This record gives sequence, structure tokens and C-alpha cells, in this order.
Amino acid sequence: MIRNVRLSQCMIVKNEEKNIRRALEWGKGTVFEQIVVDTGSDDHTVEIARELGATVFQFPWIDDFSAAKNFAIDKTKGDWIVFLDADEYYTSESAAKIIPILLQIENGHYETVKPHAVRSLLINLDDQGQAISTGNQERIFRNTSVLRYHNRIHETLYISDGNELVIVDASKDLKICHTGYTRQIYQETGKRERNIRILQHEVEECPDNYNAWSYLGDALLALESYMEAEQSYLHVIKNADRVLSKARMEAAFCNYLKLKFLCDTGTEKELFDIYHAGKASGCESPDLEYWFGYWYYKRDNKKNAVVYFEKALKILDQYNGSSFLDIAGGLLEVYQMLFCAYKEFGMISEMMRYGVLALRLNLYLMPIIQDILHLFKLEKGEALTGDITFEFLQKLYQPVSLKNKLFLLKASKMADFPALENKIYGLFSAEELNALENNN
Repeated sequence: MIRNVRLSQCMIVKNEEKNIRRALEWGKGTVFEQIVVDTGSDDHTVEIARELGATVFQFPWIDDFSAAKNFAIDKTKGDWIVFLDADEYYTSESAAKIIPILLQIENGHYETVKPHAVRSLLINLDDQGQAISTGNQERIFRNTSVLRYHNRIHETLYISDGNELVIVDASKDLKICHTGYTRQIYQETGKRERNIRILQHEVEECPDNYNAWSYLGDALLALESYMEAEQSYLHVIKNADRVLSKARMEAAFCNYLKLKFLCDTGTEKELFDIYHAGKASGCESPDLEYWFGYWYYKRDNKKNAVVYFEKALKILDQYNGSSFLDIAGGLLEVYQMLFCAYKEFGMISEMMRYGVLALRLNLYLMPIIQDILHLFKLEKGEALTGDITFEFLQKLYQPVSLKNKLFLLKASKMADFPALENKIYGLFSAEELNALENNN
């Protein structure tokens, strides 16, 4: 019985002095060695990495991420490898689960065929640290000579012995945070321009590499080169049956609709045709419905927007694919838009449902809580007692912190709901009430 697993942490870096400390510190106590391959830093990246105990190697940059990553893999001594970029890190809760999961694998708790890799959830964060999209990634894998990366950019694991890559899905337990897509990072590093240069070389060298065409569209979209991005996506869409990666096929269809939303262009028939072509090609990503719904909402066609948002949420609930999902970072906005649409339609139960879902993601949405309080106040006898409303709020705003109490007090005053206001005052301690009186 294997009682221990040695996990090697790898990363390739260039000028990552802002990120390298966090990128290495998450692994302390989890990994037994940390391998850093530097591709030409001229800041303090290497110095900080060595200070934190990492072994640093130099590798000349040749516009090939796989070559650099495979060089790093060749330097490892562990049984398993975890390969993250310098702008990525496992949450502390996830880091504590990695070794137990690997021990379960080595002791045969999963399939009869030993898995090659472990799947994690990757969460892309914006400049405020909020999730903008999520996707699944295989960042932990067995240290074996038959597993290496391929593709110059957007590299993926490849198994060379002819067998199928066996993956354990631990995405519910293991979460990676990725900060590299923030606007500030792109401006500082020039990653967009670098990615476009490499991808353009890829498609020039191999015009039938539709995965690369799809990635090129994404890079151009990020650079706001919308016309060029649209041409890349259309090239993929016209050859959807020849795209090797389902996730890349889905990205082309979904991001094409996203582009149309961002540019506020396209006819309904044009988008409808692309939507149905995506479905016919096997696109299962809820982002297809999500961006079509957003496009309708932007045109104040709330009826059609609701139809596609509802479809998107239903698909999301059942989705088991690996594509990155914009809807995962846009759920709050979807709930708010559905709340407003159903309010306009006079559909109270649906309005309440999405209002509560929105408040569970952000308790301090004053316009929504105001509308909900007005609805409760209309209930028979509620304006005089506030009992039902107060019970509802207590369940939603747990724990009843001072911040929550102050917010609810303000909301009840703005809703002109004296019965509720009196009940909320009863939540305050004597010291808190004195402080309130002094502030007034």
C-alpha cells in the first residue's frame, strides 16, 4: 500500500515578480519540490523564487509554451506533477485536498485502470477579484514519460502510447484561481499581442488547425479587434465538423454571439442561424443561450431574452462539459435581468424567485430588496405586523451582522414599512442602539 505521494510543482515564468510569491506559497506543505523555469526575466522573479526555496532553471524562449513546460517536466522527481502558471494558485482548502485525492488514486479507489490526470475547476478573476468565467483543466498529472504537452500555445496534455487519457474529475473539490485575464495584466505584459503573433504563425503554418483559429478569435476579441475576430470564428464555424476539440468548437459559436452582443450588431436571422448551426454541431455550452439572451436584452426584447436566459440556466444545471463558461461569472446579472423582466410582465412568483437568487449572491442589492419589501407589504395584514417579511429576512440575512441589520433598517425605512422597521430595531443590542442614536 502506497502511504505517500511525492508531488512536484512546476511553472514557467517571465517577469512575474508580482505573482511568484503567491504562486509558490500555496504549495508549501503540499508539494515536495518546486521547479521554476525562467524564460528571460529581467525583474526580481528568479531572486524571489530562489528565496522561497524553488529550484530555478533557465530556458531560452522560442515562442513555444509546450517546449518550456516539457523542459520543466524533465527536471522533476515526483510521482505526480502539478503545473500552474505564475498567475494561478489553488485555494487553501483545495491545496489541502490534493494529496488525499492522489493517495486515493494510488490505492485504487477509482477506476481499475490507473488515471493519468486529475481535473480541477479553473476560475478566471477580474480586476476586482470577481469570477468572470469558469472551466475545467487537467493541471495535476502522473509523472510518466508518455505524458507531455503539445501545441506552441494553449498547450494541452498528450499521451504518446496510444492509450486514452484517463481523468479523475475532482473539479468540485479542487479550485484554481487565475488572475491573468485582468485588463491591467494584459496592458502591462502585452500577452494579447504575443498570443496573436504565435497563433497567427500557427494558422499560417497549418491552415486546417481549427483549434488555433478558434483561439486566435479569442485573442483578437480580447484585443477588441472585432472584425478580425469575427472572421476567425466564422472560419471555425464553417468547418465545425473538422474541429478536433469540442470545447474549441463551442467557444467559436458562443464567442461569435458574444462578439455580436459587444458590438451591438447583427440581425436576428443572422444570430438565429448561427445559434441553430451551433446546436446542430453538438454545442452543449449554456453560453450559446446566454449570449443570445443578452443580445435580445440589449435590444429591449425582454420576452425573447427571458426565453434564452431560462434555457441557459437549465442547461447550466445539467452541464458536464469542460468549456469555459461566461455565464458562471454572469449569474448575478442574469438573475437581476430576469427579476426586472418578470416584474415588467407582472409575474410575481418568478420575480420573487430570481430576486431571492440574486440576493443570495449579493445581499445588498437595494433596488431588489425594495421591490420585494413592497410585495410583502401588500399581503393582508402584513403592513401592520411585518411578521412574514421579518421571518423571510431573518432566514436570508444570516448571520444577522451589524452590517446586515443596518442595511435592513435602511431598506425598511425606504419602503415606508414601520411595522418591519420596529422589528428590525429589535435585532440591535443596547450598545448598537446607543451608537445609532449618537450618529443621528
